[in-house]
Amino acid sequence: MKTHLAKEEIAYTGKELRSHWVLERFGLKGDAIVAFVGTCMVAGKDLVDVDDFRSGQIVAANRMLHFIVEIFRIDLIGIVFAQRLLCSIVTDLINSRLGCARVERKGDDLFVGDGKLSVSIATVSPVSGLIHLGLNITDEGVPVKASCLDELGIDPHELATGVLEQFSSEVDSCFEATGKVRPVN
Repeated sequence: MKTHLAKEEIAYTGKELRSHWVLERFGLKGDAIVAFVGTCMVAGKDLVDVDDFRSGQIVAANRMLHFIVEIFRIDLIGIVFAQRLLCSIVTDLINSRLGCARVERKGDDLFVGDGKLSVSIATVSPVSGLIHLGLNITDEGVPVKASCLDELGIDPHELATGVLEQFSSEVDSCFEATGKVRPVN
């Protein structure tokens, strides 16, 4: 799996969660995970979560660390499992850096106490599975009770580097594991 940590800031609007955006923006063909820092403002038809769309919610933050994953040859349940793996890796890396278990994962959401640290969605396109995971760097502009990387003393670029390496390694290992087993009757 290819990885890329963008140096430039990129605003996330939800339109980026589509097949081949990673290829078009960063030139990475095939399975990939990219990370970037930027604002977040997703509303209306750009919300993938049907419950959020129907209730008129928005997803917003002034500054987030974003991850976008695109994996080919995967179905919806597979990409949801990959999303949970990504969230687990983030949780483990932050808690390891803190030396204690401050971040708790509940499904695809990450919390510090009752403050929400993340937003995340997984979906499929006609050709690939897609994940967006956003972590609040600050709590400014977040419309819910939030926690953030700044309050934890976590550097977003350092965290992104670790997440990219670990997630890529796990996905590569999973695909490799599929090539060494035989079917059973």
